Amino acid sequence: MPFVGGLAARDLRFGEQDVPEGTLVLLDVPGHHRDPDQWPEPHRFDPRRFLGREPGPGELIAQGGAAARTGHRCPGEDITVHLLATLAATLADLELDFPDQDLRIPVTRVPTRPRGGMSVRIPTRSTNRVPAR
Repeated sequence: MPFVGGLAARDLRFGEQDVPEGTLVLLDVPGHHRDPDQWPEPHRFDPRRFLGREPGPGELIAQGGAAARTGHRCPGEDITVHLLATLAATLADLELDFPDQDLRIPVTRVPTRPRGGMSVRIPTRSTNRVPAR
């Protein structure tokens, strides 16, 4: 269940709800985009919805479709992609053993984690060591 979360920076009112400063606020992005009160036929892929008009405020939670410097993109996207590429290459070189475990991820709790936790064994005589920096 993808969501966007943050802490209320000050006391505020959202619709009929008071939200005190410091409250964790979560926005259910898929739920918002599939709200039948917001969108006709919300489960139908229809990019023509926006032909001839811009989405109104709060209608669409867009993330993508433009350059990070000029459009609605995460400003940290480039560094995140580079860090993930480096991390993936480093992890791929490690000799790891994943014992049998329940790695199903429940979508009914936030934050979520694998049902059985996650265990990783690193062999003691690994020849693929990450160099110290």
